[in-house]
Amino acid sequence: MTANADSNRDDSRVDGVGLIGVGRVGQWFVTNLVDADYDPVVFDVDPEAVAAAVESGAVAAEKPADVADRVEIIALCLPGREAVETAMEGDDGVLETLGSGQAVLDTGTTPPNLDVRYQAICHERDAGYVDCGITRQGPGEYDDESGPAYTMFAGGTPEDYEQVRPVIEVLSHGHEFYEGIGNGHVVKAANALRGTCLAAIAAEVVAFLSTNGIDPERVVDQLEWNIPAPYFGTEYPTPEGFERAVETDERDADDQERAFQVDDRGARTRLRTSDWAKDPSYALAIARASNVHVPMLTAAHQTQLVAENYGAAVLDRDLEFNDPDWHHPSRVTSVYRALSRPQEEWRRLDRRGDDTASE
Repeated sequence: MTANADSNRDDSRVDGVGLIGVGRVGQWFVTNLVDADYDPVVFDVDPEAVAAAVESGAVAAEKPADVADRVEIIALCLPGREAVETAMEGDDGVLETLGSGQAVLDTGTTPPNLDVRYQAICHERDAGYVDCGITRQGPGEYDDESGPAYTMFAGGTPEDYEQVRPVIEVLSHGHEFYEGIGNGHVVKAANALRGTCLAAIAAEVVAFLSTNGIDPERVVDQLEWNIPAPYFGTEYPTPEGFERAVETDERDADDQERAFQVDDRGARTRLRTSDWAKDPSYALAIARASNVHVPMLTAAHQTQLVAENYGAAVLDRDLEFNDPDWHHPSRVTSVYRALSRPQEEWRRLDRRGDDTASE
């Protein structure tokens, strides 16, 4: 869309809001927008996701540029930096048609330096840009009809925020505006920092108690700790897949399909990091850029990566983004416990290390 904000809109124009990315979160956004009498225009690389959104009342677009050509507010609901860059600047991206009077609302996980860049590009076109972190770990309860009670953190200029605020109010249970571009995603990263460290603490406490013969659930009840039930009584699957992966790695380090190694960029599908380990990596990048020391987050994130690789090997199959064995629908911490390496495996590897050292 290149018309001015006060220009007349043609008859083919739908009402107001577009969504790029209609996966797990985006589908709930569609539901809430339709309930609020919007006619959202949607695009996703997954045709099945688009079909589901259309069934809920959305209108399909062929490409991101098509979305931007037909609505005033373009909401990005994407998993990370690469997807945002593709949607904005790739072939037929949003920037091909974005013009005066429009605004981009980025509700995904985007680093603040990219927010700064896109705000500058949008402002050159007299368009707005608001970064808007999101979490389901805030106040409010899940609703069968409207979905999770999302809490949002918006960043940008007051003028841009006011333009997108009605849409944020539809999509969220509650939100707060933190003036300054990138600040919404910084708050989201801070929330991920806290959640990651608490998850690591909870996993270690439960393992410490259970390994020493004490029921951790009784201790948690007595002291009223906030450790979710999935942390307790986890039965780990057979380690045969893990053994095969390790043996393959030792036998042929060039066999990348079977190799066992940490790769926090997800370059190898079998051992890629999941969406719940992605957010802490953004927090670490922000901490490095701002010279903030985060030793607890650093240690917890490394433990996450080890746990993920162990889980992938135990399951002995490739794991894709949002695989149900990686992602719990409501709580990061439960997945962390479910895939953390059992104490007997740590001890086995310790013994193996001693044996190797003595050779």
